[in-house]
Amino acid sequence: MKTVRLFLVGTLAASLFAVVPAAANDGDHDGPGATGPTISSPSVKLLANVPRSAAVTQSDMAFFGKYMVAANYVGFRIIDFSDPENPDVVTDFRCNGAQGDVSVMGNLLFQSVDSPQSHGGCDSTNVTASTPGMFEGIRVFDISDITAPVHVTSISTDCGSHTHTLLPEPENNRAILYVSSYPLGGAALGPDCQSLQTGDGHSKISIVEVPADDPVAAQVHEYHLDEDTEFATYLGAFTFRACHDMSVFKEPGLLAAACLSEGQLWDISDPLAPQFKWRYDNPNIKPENIDLFHSATFTWDGSIVAFGDESGGGGAARCTDPNDNQGRIWFVDADTGEELDSYKIPRVEDGTCTMHNFNFLPRRDGKNVLVSSAYTGGTTVVDVDKLLAGASEADAEVGYFRAHGGNAWSSHWYNGHIYANDIFRGVDILLLSDQARATTMRFDHFNPQTQLSLID
Repeated sequence: MKTVRLFLVGTLAASLFAVVPAAANDGDHDGPGATGPTISSPSVKLLANVPRSAAVTQSDMAFFGKYMVAANYVGFRIIDFSDPENPDVVTDFRCNGAQGDVSVMGNLLFQSVDSPQSHGGCDSTNVTASTPGMFEGIRVFDISDITAPVHVTSISTDCGSHTHTLLPEPENNRAILYVSSYPLGGAALGPDCQSLQTGDGHSKISIVEVPADDPVAAQVHEYHLDEDTEFATYLGAFTFRACHDMSVFKEPGLLAAACLSEGQLWDISDPLAPQFKWRYDNPNIKPENIDLFHSATFTWDGSIVAFGDESGGGGAARCTDPNDNQGRIWFVDADTGEELDSYKIPRVEDGTCTMHNFNFLPRRDGKNVLVSSAYTGGTTVVDVDKLLAGASEADAEVGYFRAHGGNAWSSHWYNGHIYANDIFRGVDILLLSDQARATTMRFDHFNPQTQLSLID
């Protein structure tokens, strides 16, 4: 196994070694909004914006029916978008704790907490990780009444929950959560992260098994990463190996893990005992340059895995040269792990920019079109088939929207529209007017890191 060293600058380095309680908006992804005018392609139109209700980072999303759960660092909002030009905030629920990654199964809502809290309840305050009784992990809510969510329980996981990925198993009366315990900062190295300080690098994820009818009885299982997974050392302070985001595809029984400078594919036929299949080690992803694989997703036929490089850690300008290999999404053959091609926005963007959260449009015809956020670069839509056939990124791009002052964290397709949760702007609802949207399927719910059935 090899060890790489990260030399960090700016806001990311400061957050990594903070020794004071983090403010609700601290951590990564805290660069300024885009400067210059709002620009968009003719094919993308802004239908509505739902401004954020608190001056904190807006983060991930989940969808059910006509509702969207838009997470932020102090809770989540449930938004009714049945009229996409006049969306309505049904609930603005405060429950402190970054980053707030969310997912939904039936009447249960899960929230990730990777910022040390004074306790597991929603009225917690930010503390240092050494505080006795502090909490990080997963919170569970009952949203049977979406106007009044009820906090059911809090589940502690080692090193917190930077993000989580839901594998729903209603047939087995359970939800399984794969928890990414990513060392957000030096302040997170509390009693449950001692392995980071003793040299074995944590080297695991938590698998949380939640009974659907009794979440309080949840169990946490440890899963140790493949022994050849890469280590990294932050400025000589601590060594770790971890995965950032993971995506599951239930029908083929696969999990794609974005792990530091490598992508991995796991067999989850037995969801509590994943089996390592292969790794994708890209020499362009250089941890010393603060490159790291951040996100992953599958094409709907399961043939391609997309791994996103969050170059700069969400705090640097990585789109100043559209032709370099920083901050890209890399497309990989799911059977072999062979690299196929890559993509990032084909425009110069001087702000905090790198590819971030994304998903493929679920097209019945099997063609592959992807929508992605790019922080100050906004939202982009790309025809991946056209790209793989040799088209330039500019020719393969179907459309884009970049707002003045914007900083798009997540951009996802769901049931006919693109939804972007913007760190500063709040939620943007976008209409894509292009043949690329043809034959797209509708779902009764969608968690962006969870795909259920193959579309051949």
